[in-house]
Amino acid sequence: MSRSGKEIRKQIVNYLKGQRGQTFKPKQLSKSLSIRKDRYRDFKQWLRDLANEGKIERFRKNTYGYPEDKKVVEGKLSVTSKGFGFVLIDDGPDIFIGYDNLRNAMDGDLVKALVFKKSFGKNPEGKVLEILERSTENIVGIFRSTKKGGKVIPEDERLKSSLYISPGKMTPEDGGEPAKDGQIVVANLEEWADPRENPQGFIVEILGYPDESKMDLKIVAKSKDLDLEFPKAVIDNVRQIQEPDWEKELERRLDLRDEVCFTIDPEDAKDFDDAVSFKQLPNGRFKLGVHIADVSHFVKQGTAVDREAWKRGTSVYFVKHVIPMLPERLSNELCSLRPNEDKLAYSVIMEMDSSGKVYDYDIRESVIRSNHRFAYEEVEEIIKGADHEYADTIHLMQMMSQALQRERETLGSIDFDIPEPIFSLDDDGVPYEVKPSERLNAHRLIEEFMLRANRTIAERIARKDKGKNERWPFVYRVHEKPNREDIEAFLTLLKNLGISYDIKGKIEPEDYRHILEIVENLEFKDFIEKVALRSMTKAKYSPQNVGHFGLAFDKYTHFTSPIRRYPDLVVHRLLKQYTREGKPKDPDSLEQYLVDTCENSSEMERNALEAEREYAKIKSMEFLAQKVGETFDGIISGVTSFGAFVELTHYLVEGLVPMSRMDDDYYEYDKDNFCLVGRRTGNRCRLGDRVKIRVHDVSVDDREAVFVFVDSDND
Repeated sequence: MSRSGKEIRKQIVNYLKGQRGQTFKPKQLSKSLSIRKDRYRDFKQWLRDLANEGKIERFRKNTYGYPEDKKVVEGKLSVTSKGFGFVLIDDGPDIFIGYDNLRNAMDGDLVKALVFKKSFGKNPEGKVLEILERSTENIVGIFRSTKKGGKVIPEDERLKSSLYISPGKMTPEDGGEPAKDGQIVVANLEEWADPRENPQGFIVEILGYPDESKMDLKIVAKSKDLDLEFPKAVIDNVRQIQEPDWEKELERRLDLRDEVCFTIDPEDAKDFDDAVSFKQLPNGRFKLGVHIADVSHFVKQGTAVDREAWKRGTSVYFVKHVIPMLPERLSNELCSLRPNEDKLAYSVIMEMDSSGKVYDYDIRESVIRSNHRFAYEEVEEIIKGADHEYADTIHLMQMMSQALQRERETLGSIDFDIPEPIFSLDDDGVPYEVKPSERLNAHRLIEEFMLRANRTIAERIARKDKGKNERWPFVYRVHEKPNREDIEAFLTLLKNLGISYDIKGKIEPEDYRHILEIVENLEFKDFIEKVALRSMTKAKYSPQNVGHFGLAFDKYTHFTSPIRRYPDLVVHRLLKQYTREGKPKDPDSLEQYLVDTCENSSEMERNALEAEREYAKIKSMEFLAQKVGETFDGIISGVTSFGAFVELTHYLVEGLVPMSRMDDDYYEYDKDNFCLVGRRTGNRCRLGDRVKIRVHDVSVDDREAVFVFVDSDND
């Protein structure tokens, strides 16, 4: 009598349960369970189904066993461009999810995952059991017509499956023409129950053809769910915001309009959210004033513009474009500290000695009047000796910024100085020049003053929070210590590059600072700094103050950029609330609001950073596409089983030398020593090696550049 599929599935589970701790290939299992040859294909599918349901486990090399000590976690899935992913959880290491165990989950989905008892890497391994919440409805891609309708091929290389579009769903809901072959579209996922089949969806928006103006910006923005325009309700709300009642505001605010202060920003900046003042006092000390645009006066909690700002979390900056957190009337007009205009501000005024020690401070709502709008380059020229009516003040500021920097160094604060590519674009948005960014003394000056102001604010609230067992919920900028495994990997890399550094006991910020001092004058300094940065955890916002490892500060917050960062706006509101009303009446509900706000702001910050990097990658490829056939110097910035990544020295643009293009030998990947080794010659391609390459091929659509080593190029 033939067994039903249901009976065989049950027998599989019972058999593996009886063989706990062992794993079997499908062929072994089929023999043990006497499965007929004509049912073997069904048998393999039943194995996969049972594994997907979590009733058995699929291990590496296509083996199956019974899951022991089941551990199920929930978290957000982050999928890499290589096809595998990680489930990010709060209370432990991220869970590695192989490509075969992703099922139909996509990047950003909230998932439930089973953690395997055995793992073969540094991270626990597992598989997705259930998708609890889809990350986004938007999938941006190129539309291709088919005989049965069409398909959308995602721009995001982390989305491996094309989206099937039936004939009746190729027209956006708001009407117009259906999508045409070759157009860039935005589609929504409608259904994807079976990972063996393509997901189904429908067109919601047609962006246009790839060669249309600003298409790269639209693609990146839409793929990251960034709104290029503000909703009508927000614009209407902003129109209703009144100019300040100056007479009323001057009655209750500190009037600083007679203080000499000015802004220092990039040359092309349009929103100025911080100004600085500085002078020497009769007692020989100095008074540093950091004056921040009082955005909270105009943006009230719960209004349409506030809800939109909360949702956005941050402004997003591209090469020549910005997606602002606040509409232009606020960011560039009402709130912006433009020169020679009375403006509402929130000021931190600190009395300091020449070593940077703060003796006293005052945090007050104020009215200021900026005397001058400086660009960084202009201040740099003054520091170097150029004449200006405020030159004496600038030189005193420079002295104080150096003192503050020295103070941070004594604490062990890490000072990364990693250049970024700066693109110059023509009228069509195509880059004609790429240069490394330069960190000027003027940049450091403003950075030190903002760091000191943020630290002063955090220290004030933290002191209140500790007094008399009172709770003063707040927003901190926190940075946790790196985990030991990442530190060990970094130290191993250094050792393989000829740099030995031992860390005994707990990792401290000064360990990183000492390493950066060691490599300061080495050719691969920038590369080491990037690897060091990657070995650390990411800073985030939190109501729980755990300190800032990178800065070596016990207490730190973000107060200085409320025009472009939502947490700064919340900090302003909290300061006002605590000053006027005293301790909070309902700290529990306030803290829950801050938890939600910090989580959203941290997530949107990461999303913005990814969007900015994606846009920069497009511009990098557009630049390299004009350089095919040319030769450049570079440094090996990554080594993998399929080739070596090389970053061009003068452009900070990266490409891949595939293993298949390294034809002077057969190379093998030595992952322990971060290198590729020639089997015949013993030649090594190591991280940090200086090399010469030729640009062989570039695909802007795929965001890929193929390089070849010049010495091994036999074309």
